[in-house]
Amino acid sequence: MNSQINRRQVLKAGSAVLALPWLESLAAAADSAPPKRIVNICTSFGLYGPSFFPEQAGRDYTTSEYLEVLGDLRKDFTVFSGISHPDIGGDHASESCFLTSAKRPTRPGFRNTISMDVFAAKLGAGATRFPFMSLGTINGSPLSHTETGAGIPAWDRPSMVFARLFVAGSKAQIAKELDRIRRGRSILDRMKDRLTRLSQSVSRLDQQQIADYAEAVRGLEKQLVAEEKWIHLPKPQVNEPHPNENYPSPFADRSNSIGRARVMMNLMKLAVQTDLTRVVSLFIRGMDEKPPIPGVSEGHHGLSHHGRNPEKIKQLKVIEKLKMEAFRDFLISLRDTKEAGGSLLDSTQVLIGSNLGDASGHGTTNLPILLAGGGWKHGGHIAGDVKNNTPLCKLFVSMLQEFGAQTDKFGSGVGTINGLS
Repeated sequence: MNSQINRRQVLKAGSAVLALPWLESLAAAADSAPPKRIVNICTSFGLYGPSFFPEQAGRDYTTSEYLEVLGDLRKDFTVFSGISHPDIGGDHASESCFLTSAKRPTRPGFRNTISMDVFAAKLGAGATRFPFMSLGTINGSPLSHTETGAGIPAWDRPSMVFARLFVAGSKAQIAKELDRIRRGRSILDRMKDRLTRLSQSVSRLDQQQIADYAEAVRGLEKQLVAEEKWIHLPKPQVNEPHPNENYPSPFADRSNSIGRARVMMNLMKLAVQTDLTRVVSLFIRGMDEKPPIPGVSEGHHGLSHHGRNPEKIKQLKVIEKLKMEAFRDFLISLRDTKEAGGSLLDSTQVLIGSNLGDASGHGTTNLPILLAGGGWKHGGHIAGDVKNNTPLCKLFVSMLQEFGAQTDKFGSGVGTINGLS
């Protein structure tokens, strides 16, 4: 084998290349293992605790009703209980803090902090076409946030996501895109000059706000430079139909959040498989409307506020079991995609959970959290104190270290999670 051949040379070889996974034969000597990836999935209305959490801790726990849906994946995931972000509160507003742990999002003057996916993306900046991707099943509050706490809007149209990932533009479109990038950088340069002049005539607090804003501007500049580097490289092609938002697509029905999540999870799998990105987050928003599911006669939001009503809980469990099936199928698709003697799941840490522990009362403690894949020794239930919860960010620190970060702190977490090996 010619040791000088690398992935980029293959991509340059033609204007269209079949979607390439990471290939050991094309890896540089210093990169002989598959790249590490992180996928985060947050479902906004929680998961019914008595059906999600096992009763016993350790590796010999009896599978719960919801975990039973995951079938033979038991050795591929670890389930957590007694874990949350401390002092969040905020009801549904806590969704914006799921990947950050910023406290009390409903308080006046609240300011978010950097999200775990953005933090991770900085480690591999420039290695992939997209440093990270933030996806959503519908437009709404974002999961991902910059260093200064600004929300990053999620991509919520599958046709647009697919086009950005896999559809090659014409020469005229590429030229137009380059012009947009270059004009954008010119505008940012002028903005920096104005900000510098402005900072000389305002208060110290305003100077800090200007400095934070300038930091965000510099981040955007780096992104624009990266886009220009990649714009001339051909995009991979995939043997998949181009998704759209027209009937019978789930995106033609606002209430079909699970169907929408399936579409987005398939796009996430394709994105990491073709190494277009190594960090992806997905926000599955529950809907007020009644979902198109047999046996469900009420809206998802109303059912999540079940107040221990048996009939409401029965219908809620129908919805959530279907959601667990979607998670199962996504994990299986990663497990069944082979690379370098292992699978895509082996190199991909998949965090699945919610910002709400008890959705019926808007509780933000004892969150349903599951970590799959990523090379960890799974198969157990790590049970924390349900009254004095372990900070969820300790798990984030473990994930970030496995991803390659040299850090022992993130958000409210100092040190790694106990019991995960």
